[in-house]
Amino acid sequence: MKRTNLFRLSEFLFTVLCVFVFLFNSCKKDDDKPKGDQYEPNNSIAETSSVTFGTEINVSLTDKDDIDFYKFSGATSGKLDLLKFTLTNNSPDANFTITIYDKDKKEITQVPYAGSGVNLNYEMATTEDEFYVKVSGKDASSYPANYALTVGFTNAADTFENNDEITTASLFPLNKIEECNLLPNDSDFYKIQNLDNENVWDVYEVKLVNKSTDMSPAIDFFDASKTEIEELATTAKPGKDITKQIFMKSGADNAQYLKISSLSPLAELAGYTLEVTKKNANEASEPNDTYSIAQEVTSSGTYQGTIIKKKSSNLADCDIDFIKITVPANKKFSYSITGSNIQYDEYYSYSSTGEPNIYGSNEDARGVTTSWGTSPRIVYYYIAFKATADLSTWNIDINITD
Repeated sequence: MKRTNLFRLSEFLFTVLCVFVFLFNSCKKDDDKPKGDQYEPNNSIAETSSVTFGTEINVSLTDKDDIDFYKFSGATSGKLDLLKFTLTNNSPDANFTITIYDKDKKEITQVPYAGSGVNLNYEMATTEDEFYVKVSGKDASSYPANYALTVGFTNAADTFENNDEITTASLFPLNKIEECNLLPNDSDFYKIQNLDNENVWDVYEVKLVNKSTDMSPAIDFFDASKTEIEELATTAKPGKDITKQIFMKSGADNAQYLKISSLSPLAELAGYTLEVTKKNANEASEPNDTYSIAQEVTSSGTYQGTIIKKKSSNLADCDIDFIKITVPANKKFSYSITGSNIQYDEYYSYSSTGEPNIYGSNEDARGVTTSWGTSPRIVYYYIAFKATADLSTWNIDINITD
């Protein structure tokens, strides 16, 4: 009987000992984990931990073979914005690197080792809402190697985003200074248009003030059909501004497009201001680009105008000024035209609304006086002014006598 009791007591003590050993080993295993690392296991991209953008992770690498993977995601504005990756190195002898992957787990870039105790920072322009990040390290003389990791958007998108393609160009307001941002690997497109009236040529000043010491700005200009017409760029030196005059006709069918970019790679966001100012360089008689809307002249005097855009093979892409001179029956009529770079065509008609007949073309306005005798009927004379250079002024002295 005593032996049976001793055997049972031994069995009981053995069971207690096993439970104790199990609990001890379990506690020891938990103690070996980095304190507060609730993201383990995350040693491969297949078993990564999910984290919301903007969340700060404070964890450790347990040894030189440890790797941490995270999946960062969250709501975005839908605009191109600056996503910032920040690793704060909390171990003076640790040397970290981070590798960034897209949502399909394809590698985008690796931020290289920067040295023991050095923090890592990387920025990229994106509209995506999901990324994977791998953290690994080397050179630590002791573990755990502590770090903090944050991935979040900086809300750097300006009010004109998304305008990274000419097809999504933002309409830019006239006569107003706007604050804009150019992100790394970014281009900004703007549509310039004046809807105040139809078919009036004018001068517009485009002014870019560079607020970045990094950015070497360039402006490309495109016509209404989105065909590039001119490129204007500063020198390769960063920090420069740009001021440029452009010539544009008003109206719903007319526009120009601007592309803002940087000739030098941007390491961070570059701020700039943009202003497009209408200079009101044309005369009040505009529009007068065709005979049907010509400026009316019914008395003697001196008249003047400005050709904003020089002539081209495409008449719709150049400024022409028509004047219509009504000469009463039995009146004599003469005129003299002057102006540098001015050319003109002469027409006449006996109908106030009919299409006029051309009777002369002049390649050079030399101030020669042209005289006409009397007619028993009212005659309508038309002069169409063109120019071989932008911003050319014409003058005409008209004399109607008995």
